[in-house]
Amino acid sequence: MRRRRRRRAARIRRGIRVGMFACLVLIEASVGSAIMGARGARQEADTEQQQIAAAPVMLQMPEKEDGSGRAGQALRTGRKTLVQTLSGWQQDSQGWWYACDETTNYINGWATIDGKNYHFDREGYRDTGWTAIGGEGCYFDEEGIYDPDADSSMLIALTFDDGPSKYTGRLLDLLENTGAKATFFMLGRQVEKYGAETISRMNELGCVIGSHSYDHTNLKEAGADTARQQFEQTDALIAQYNNGEGAQVIRFPYGEYTKELAADTGRACIFWDVDSMDWDSQDAQAIKEKVSSSIDGGDIILMHDIYESTVAACEELIPQLQAQGYQMVTIEELAAANGYELKPGVTYFGFTDFEKERGTVTDEGREAPQ
Repeated sequence: MRRRRRRRAARIRRGIRVGMFACLVLIEASVGSAIMGARGARQEADTEQQQIAAAPVMLQMPEKEDGSGRAGQALRTGRKTLVQTLSGWQQDSQGWWYACDETTNYINGWATIDGKNYHFDREGYRDTGWTAIGGEGCYFDEEGIYDPDADSSMLIALTFDDGPSKYTGRLLDLLENTGAKATFFMLGRQVEKYGAETISRMNELGCVIGSHSYDHTNLKEAGADTARQQFEQTDALIAQYNNGEGAQVIRFPYGEYTKELAADTGRACIFWDVDSMDWDSQDAQAIKEKVSSSIDGGDIILMHDIYESTVAACEELIPQLQAQGYQMVTIEELAAANGYELKPGVTYFGFTDFEKERGTVTDEGREAPQ
């Protein structure tokens, strides 16, 4: 998933250049125009050359465009520098890749290396964890080795709305102690209060950070302009504690949305198929019983980390579900394990066998919300 970065310093530098250009025009219009015209032409040429240089040059095309066939071989780009030997495994800040020889590397597909199967993404880096390949979920261990026996049937996604809160730290302690992961759909007004002490830790634990608007307004009723403003405001708040990046995924308040609003977010939107009803009962035992009696592999569970009763329920529920064989993963991992790559503007409801058989995993297979 590509994420946009906003750099204030770059905007300032652009503003300074524009100001200097205006002064030059006032002093010597004709000369200034000629100079800037030449510079502009050079910059356009440089940009075009950089784009050409960045694009992989294929010496052998991948067998299949979706990456489900044999990997291709591409000429190494400037970013991939040999650091060990003329061929073999190499590592840079983006991950591990494989140099076929001193000039090429594997890209976008499968490769068998030393008797083990690996998969390389469209940029040439080896995959790890659950990865959607050709509509199937494939699992690769920490070394990138394919495990054909990995079972995705007991994966579920815990999702928490309306936080962070004074109870979120306690929930993160639980996730760390049990090895479970979660996806958090945060309100901007709560990020202002508790983001500094929770968001960086969520990242460290491998959780996914989502947005739930700024103040839980019904955005379907409020309209596109308000929805855009609320998500942008919350993104800016999250970015303070998230390496300059906003939310990865979106959940609309009350589940009220339209396909047009979802498309405007530019990100995948997440619904749920199990409601813990914690907002209604606010009773730990009732929450635990509700989830336990409703759960199935592939489910997306709706909870709220603003209630102490919810965290208390999870302290019993998570170990109990793990003892039954369930594994709590992020929404991205759950999707990938079921062969889905999360698409911007698409809303996902759950990945159970029932949903997959009906073709209703996403709103692409459902009637448009009214």
